[in-house]
This record gives sequence, structure tokens and C-alpha cells, in this order.
Amino acid sequence: MSRNLRRILLLACLSGAVVAATAQTDNYPTRPVRIVVPFNPGGPVDAIARAVAAKLTQQWGKQVIVENKGGAATIIGWDTVAKSTADGYTVLLAGAGGRTTLPSVATLSFDPAKDLVAVAAVANSPNVFVVNAAQGKNTLLEFISYAKARPGRVNHGLSAPGTLTQFVAIQLAQDAAVKWEDIPYRGGAPAVTALMAGEIDLLTADLGAVLSMEEAGKLKVLAVADTQRSPLLPRVPTTSEQGFPNVVGVNVYGVFAPAGTPAPILRKIADALVRITAEPDLKEQFAKLGLQPDNRGPEAFESFLQAQTAQWAPIAKASGVRIN
Repeated sequence: MSRNLRRILLLACLSGAVVAATAQTDNYPTRPVRIVVPFNPGGPVDAIARAVAAKLTQQWGKQVIVENKGGAATIIGWDTVAKSTADGYTVLLAGAGGRTTLPSVATLSFDPAKDLVAVAAVANSPNVFVVNAAQGKNTLLEFISYAKARPGRVNHGLSAPGTLTQFVAIQLAQDAAVKWEDIPYRGGAPAVTALMAGEIDLLTADLGAVLSMEEAGKLKVLAVADTQRSPLLPRVPTTSEQGFPNVVGVNVYGVFAPAGTPAPILRKIADALVRITAEPDLKEQFAKLGLQPDNRGPEAFESFLQAQTAQWAPIAKASGVRIN
């Protein structure tokens, strides 16, 4: 075989491979897509994932399934996707904390900033500071004065230890120069039960964990840890409004994919997510969970993650919290 003929055959093979790869990305998805959730079934992140999966199934005409990989403070789920094939058929739906603060409090066998890529955000919910309505406190400043008058006798509950929820509370305690005893709980439901029972005086939680009880008048949200008021609780002032501009912690939930996933596939997933978060019925579903749709695409989502890491990773490391 002549050298020229070998070159022609090689170029033909390369061209064929390029065409095949292009067809693969253009036709994506050609089979079911798996969304891994790093929590057990039934929680808010699971509910977000199932709503998103249903929408993507309708849009793509291919089944999108949710697979729960709970345990080890979300590490199992993140690890599963970080080590999955980078073809767009396995993605993660999780809170941003797995990228921004988890590496500061746990020993990981993967690097979430390098082994996964941010695809798009889908929802967000601010942390809130809440008390039992029977306590009679109406503002965060009232509660801080109450706590300062009772050093060592105030209990503060955490619905999600080792996460942004805890670090937002640490920031408030530092800025307000107040000390309390932290009581950790395994999720929002048991923490709310403890608050209602009077076991704790103040609870830091995701808005969705307390919204229904607040609307029923049983709990009182004192402040929303955000720069602007929540549309779901427009009468409740923010932490910034009450003199604590550094106490801003919003839980953002988004989709991540294994690093190396072809860019056209990442863009196709991101575009689909941006479209579905604009649909009114999804907004209504999210509102019932205390969530707002978040339509940040890959670039904006990545910028947010980098800024959040710079803000909260030092506080997470200084906290001494360790997740084994």
C-alpha cells in the first residue's frame, strides 16, 4: 500500500470518527439519562430532581430517571457521579455546598471543582432564622438581645450540620457577638419538632423546612439570610436589613456532570434546564417547597460557586467541623 493511500485511509477514518461523535452529541439523548441525588428519597432535593426529571422527559422524549445515593453527608452521591462515564447520561443534582464547603470539612477521594463541571442552577432557597411563635420575638435583633442576657442558656438548632446552614449561623454568632449551644439534628423535620417542643430557642434552617409552619402561625421567621426579601415571605426582613450584611447564605441547587463530558452535550442539558425553570407550573411546584427557580447557566453558575467557595470555605475550615 502506498504512503498516499495510507494517508487517505487514515483521514477517512478520522473524518468518520468526527462525524460519528458529532451525530452522537446532536442526537443526545438516545437512551435514558440518570440524575443522581445524594440524599434518600422524600427530601426537598429529591423533590426538585423528580420535578426536573419529569420536565426533561417531556422535552427530550427520553426517560430521565432519579437515582438516590444518600449517605456520608452527600459524599456517596458526589463520588458516584465524579467517577461516572463522561457522556452526559449520568449527572448529579445537588446543593452547591458539595462544591463550596464539603472539601473543607471532609476527606474526599475526588475533587468536586476538578472532577465535576457545573452545568446549570435550577432552584434556590435562603436560610432563615426562626423561633417558636409562642416565644413572642418578632425580629432578629430582639432575639439577639434575649440571647445576650442569657449567656450559656440559649440553645440553637441546626437542621443540616456541616453545611452552609451551620456556617451562616456561625457568621451570625460572630457578627452579633453572641454565644449559644449548638444542637445538631438530622434534617429539617426533627429540628422543627424540637423547636416546637421548646428543646431549642432558635433554629437555622432552609426556608422550605419551616414555611408551612410559619404560614400556620406556629413558627416565626425572624430574618431571611439574603440580600433581598423572599417572594414567599415578603414581610420578613433580611439579615442585611437588620444590620448583618455578611450573614447571607442562600442554598442553591444545580446540576453537575463528570469532567470531560462533551461541551455540546453540556450545552444541550444547560439549555434544557434554563427553559424548564421558566415554566410557570415548575415555579408553582417549587414554591410549595419553599424554593424559587434559578435559571443561571453554566458560566453564571460557575462564577457563583467560585464566589461562594471564597466566602464560606475559610469559615468552614475554621469551624473545626469534620465529617467522617
